[in-house]
Amino acid sequence: MAGKFKDFGKKLGDAAKNTAKKAEESIETGKFKGKIREQENEIEKLKMQIGEAAYAMFLEGKEVFPEAAELCGSISAAKELIKEHEEKIMELRHIRICSSCGEEVEDTVAFCPKCGNKFEPKAVEEPEDEAKGNVCASCGAEIEDGVAFCPSCGAKVG
Repeated sequence: MAGKFKDFGKKLGDAAKNTAKKAEESIETGKFKGKIREQENEIEKLKMQIGEAAYAMFLEGKEVFPEAAELCGSISAAKELIKEHEEKIMELRHIRICSSCGEEVEDTVAFCPKCGNKFEPKAVEEPEDEAKGNVCASCGAEIEDGVAFCPSCGAKVG
């Protein structure tokens, strides 16, 4: 009977050693897989840099290899679509960007309230029975707090 326990103990000890060895191998394998992922990420970054450099050359009118030229053309087309979609969003939000200072302004104003830049307003009907807050001393148009110029007439706000 003692022999059976001895064999069982030996088998149990061997199993524990095997398990420890497998765990160590697994940890080491995981470390190397992590290092592989790091290098793969670095490769992807370098590919992006190559692509960005090729696209910059394309935009400058420099010659790039034919496959890159085709892909660069696709990038330019996608960027143009993005621009169109952004313009539609601005239109839906009834705002535009001042060409002088970059401020977002309502599309109904004639002058940028930040810098005074003049642009053509879009006509929008507003209800007449609304209570007016601050008004421009020059034209009587309603103005928001903190603006430097009247969005309707361009007069400097006191």
